[in-house]
Amino acid sequence: MAASRLLRQTLAITALGSLAFAAQAQTVWRFSNWLPPTHHVVTEMVQPWAADVEKATEGRVKIQVLPALGAPPAHYDLVKNGVADIAFSVHAYTPNRFKLTELAELPFTTDHAVVNSLAYWRTYQKHFAKANEHEGTVLLGLWTNGPYQLFTKANALTTTAAVSGIKIRVPGTTVEKITRSLGMTPISSPLSEAYEQVSRGVIQGMFQQKETVVAFKMTQHMPTASYVPGGFAHSSQYLVVNAAKWAALEPRDRAAIEKLSGEVMVRRFATVWQAKEDDADRQLAAAGVKVTPVQGPLLQELRTKLAFVQDEWLVEAGKKSPAAKQALDEYRALIDSVSRELGVSK
Repeated sequence: MAASRLLRQTLAITALGSLAFAAQAQTVWRFSNWLPPTHHVVTEMVQPWAADVEKATEGRVKIQVLPALGAPPAHYDLVKNGVADIAFSVHAYTPNRFKLTELAELPFTTDHAVVNSLAYWRTYQKHFAKANEHEGTVLLGLWTNGPYQLFTKANALTTTAAVSGIKIRVPGTTVEKITRSLGMTPISSPLSEAYEQVSRGVIQGMFQQKETVVAFKMTQHMPTASYVPGGFAHSSQYLVVNAAKWAALEPRDRAAIEKLSGEVMVRRFATVWQAKEDDADRQLAAAGVKVTPVQGPLLQELRTKLAFVQDEWLVEAGKKSPAAKQALDEYRALIDSVSRELGVSK
């Protein structure tokens, strides 16, 4: 009896020890989320991807989505410094820090989020990854959403004089340069303040993705839209994980997450953005937003006026990478080839 009791105790202790080891073996990455919890970046991108990571690693890696541990522009440093383990953010929130990523923000590239994102990722990996702009973290993916177009209360871009002097909210330095070049007055502010600003007349419009205008219910205050082919600019976005947290993973778990990251992630996340853009087209039409396509001599005038944006980027990017010009040429060529690959209009 005593031996039997001792055996049961030993088995129980062994089982408890195994459970404790399993609990210790699970890695929990803290994801700092600065977006509303219902935003599609969270519900349709991050959370499904996190669930796939947990499944692929057989539960050894779990991603816990937490309320923001800092302001949106701070998220790269939060991850780099280990305050958060993993985060999503926007490169333009920290102007001039990620100069090479501005490649994907240039005007007149492509309207299609997946085309732009795949061309961008392939170019960046080939030419710019070695520059280590995301030092202290591991870059799991970078991509863009739909293009910025001009939305206004009343001023359609029929001539540059038609928009001269109006106040425009800008989301970053690239768009700020474009705004000034076209004679408008840039107002820098968080997107969270945009609805109040446009509804109160503090601003008369903004360069913004179609999806965002719909999502933030701003169509009634900006019923006029002016579109250029390939957009006035784009938003470069990314997902990074702390380098030490990445290195601490078992090799099999790193391999499993790598299969869900890189170009797979880029295509996956950009596909969500493109679906939102397609739906926004329908909703803008239903809301009665009047779209003015910019074309002909005016389009050529804009291309000439805004050529300096690319030229300035080449100079600044060239200081970080001697491959800047080659990368730009390949990026534009890839936009054409990826469009054919996907069978979509660029």
